[in-house]
Amino acid sequence: MRHNYYADDLEHDIVGSCPHDAYYIAPKAVDLNNLYMQVNRAGIVMQTPRDFLISRDDAYRYSLIHCVIYGKGSVSYRGHTFAVHAGQAFVFAPNEGHMYNTDPRDPMGLVWVEYGGGNSAQLTAHILDLGGPIYEGRTFVDVLNLITSILYQPRQEGPGISLKLYEILMCLCKRVEIESSSRPVNHEILKYIDENIDHRLSLTEISRAFGYHPAYFSSFFSKMMGTTFSKYVMNRKISHACYLLETTSWSVERIAQELGFCDISHFIQRFKAIKGVTPMAYRSSSVLYQKKHGSRRVAEG
Repeated sequence: MRHNYYADDLEHDIVGSCPHDAYYIAPKAVDLNNLYMQVNRAGIVMQTPRDFLISRDDAYRYSLIHCVIYGKGSVSYRGHTFAVHAGQAFVFAPNEGHMYNTDPRDPMGLVWVEYGGGNSAQLTAHILDLGGPIYEGRTFVDVLNLITSILYQPRQEGPGISLKLYEILMCLCKRVEIESSSRPVNHEILKYIDENIDHRLSLTEISRAFGYHPAYFSSFFSKMMGTTFSKYVMNRKISHACYLLETTSWSVERIAQELGFCDISHFIQRFKAIKGVTPMAYRSSSVLYQKKHGSRRVAEG
């Protein structure tokens, strides 16, 4: 299905193409240098159009939180793509490119808020650095209720709206800091893997880097992540490969080399086993790639 890229600036607002059931806009332009945090816009969409897709570059100035109340979709952020569904929230920091779209077979319903000012950018980046972009459970419920309260109250400025945003961000901070303190090694190990995803990572190498015996580390990692070390690393490599296929015109051979695969056939085999299609078939179906590169194709291998 061909997706529409909905504009979302104030002159060609997304509300025009994606009807909202409730919508809030700040009484005046948001000053991102203001002492207080400020909501620029917020809204409730009970069902997005089946061709709904938003793609922004790093010029976008606001932080964003979306709560998925119905349906499902996907989110691409910081080089990774995540599936999202009802009962999950996703978060973006300002000046970082991102993309999200609905599943046309089960369109998302969203409650969302766009904000800036105060120390909101720093807090949002802190949340993402520690916990990533996806949140659920009790945190989702609390954040959803707080965003909804913004939408159904009279428009306000200054301390009132700033306090609401601070409460939302503190809900998320509490979640990621509790998890980080209870599993301090988790974040560092996963960060190390992502930062070295272009190398041929071995369990022995990483266990030594973090001071573990390889046998203990293997058991520890499996319990921590619910999958084996080798499967996790391969999934991260394929996830990063998807990002490169969507955002660059690199050949499949170059991507395989960049991610430390011994040869292109091994890369294609592992990619197809995880994604169900070849790398070139994945690229051909990518709306983001077609938007950026048009009909230009790169020969496989």
